[in-house]
Amino acid sequence: MEEKSRENLALQYFSKALKISFQFLKFLIFILIISYLFSGFFTVKQDEVAIVLRWGRIKGVGEKRILKPGFHWAFPEPIDKVIKIPVKRVKSIELERFWSPDIGKKKKPTPFLTPYLHGYLITGDKNIIHTLWHIEYKIDDPILYITNISDEEELIKSAISYAIIKVGGKLNVDDALRKKLESFSYMVKIEAQKILDKLSTGLKIVAVYLNRSIPPLQVADAFNKVVKAEQIKSAKINEAKSYANRIVNIAKGQAAEIISKANSYYSEVVNEARADADYIKKLTSRYKQGSKELDVYLSYFYQEKIEEILEKLKDKFILNKPLPTGENELRIIIGRPRKWKEGE
Repeated sequence: MEEKSRENLALQYFSKALKISFQFLKFLIFILIISYLFSGFFTVKQDEVAIVLRWGRIKGVGEKRILKPGFHWAFPEPIDKVIKIPVKRVKSIELERFWSPDIGKKKKPTPFLTPYLHGYLITGDKNIIHTLWHIEYKIDDPILYITNISDEEELIKSAISYAIIKVGGKLNVDDALRKKLESFSYMVKIEAQKILDKLSTGLKIVAVYLNRSIPPLQVADAFNKVVKAEQIKSAKINEAKSYANRIVNIAKGQAAEIISKANSYYSEVVNEARADADYIKKLTSRYKQGSKELDVYLSYFYQEKIEEILEKLKDKFILNKPLPTGENELRIIIGRPRKWKEGE
């Protein structure tokens, strides 16, 4: 009897231990479930958006697929997976596919360019140059980005490289080296964006900069001489244009002065003639037409004016009225007579 009672007591203690263990296990499971659910809370920063993948598929429809900045919740993995995408962050990369590693080194350049060692670009006039590029881009469409992109930097480099080759093949070496650097960069940006849009990448190129553009080291001296000659030519042309503009401005000023003096003289002569005409009209109104007093005055006035005119003339030729049966004789003495000076 004592053994049976002991066994019953042991079973009771064991049963109680199982109940306690089971209650503790339930509490532990409850805590784990609560922790699991609370671990689904996440925050999206101001420069980001988030997309939730439920069992590998994008959760939501339309605009609800993209979670804006703020506090959100989703089932923890493996049910849901949260992908945060920095849509407002501008990323940058350097493109050295058309650049030579020998540039910047003091050693003597190799006689020839090796395609797999030296990067270069062939221009439209069949010249070779080296170019170094800087690209800035951002994610414009997060849905397309996570759906179609695996290596964004390599894709950007490939699109930019294709655009550089296409645009560079339409430019001559002078435009690609010096004259149209901004236009070159802009056209590369436009062409590369067309490629990215066609592939539905969701990427947007913000800016493309042509940092450096130089001729091959093997012919750099010849290019520099050409550039220097063009600079001298441009300076001479600008100097000639400046001189021409200065002469034209001086001529225009002199012409304006002459015209002004001519207009002034014209106005003076006209006003004087009008004054004389008004004066004559006033005088003729005093005398009767055909009277001796009027004839005498007109003769005096005519003689006075003739004297004023003759005083201003250096050379005078006076011809008498020819006779009905005779001819006039005109004698011209060329040169002025020299005045006698003492000592000659």
